Amino acid sequence: MVAQSERVVSRGFKVGVWRAYMEVNHQVLTAIERALADRHRLSISEFDVLVNIPLAGTRLKDLKERVVLTQSALSRLFDRLAQRGLLARSPLEEDQRGAMITLTEEGRKLLRAAVRTNAEVVERTFAGKLTDDELRTLDALVARLKAPEVSEG
Repeated sequence: MVAQSERVVSRGFKVGVWRAYMEVNHQVLTAIERALADRHRLSISEFDVLVNIPLAGTRLKDLKERVVLTQSALSRLFDRLAQRGLLARSPLEEDQRGAMITLTEEGRKLLRAAVRTNAEVVERTFAGKLTDDELRTLDALVARLKAPEVSEG
């Protein structure tokens, strides 16, 4: 007789675990999006852009590499945030087509508040439901999943 731990996990179980992970991810993101919209009038994409701009600023093309948006979507989002007075664009002397993107003082203030909101929601809907040991284990597992695949050959 094969011990429980030695049994091969079925494909159906694997897919079920993946589905559960996606559902948890959706629940947490939905809660974050709702809180950011209610408290700060920010979408999750706008928050993602703001949180990925270093204090010293960044080039728009470098920002594109840190967020999950197309170039045109990022440009439209930048325009909305600039109209709200949260971002500023300044030309780069060494690159006529490039621009440096910085947070305005109002943008930094909003970002600080939104980061606190994000952390509160993550704690309430995700991290607070796990022990410290469970979080460390999950962190190690996610790190394995994020590791690039090594091609054989």
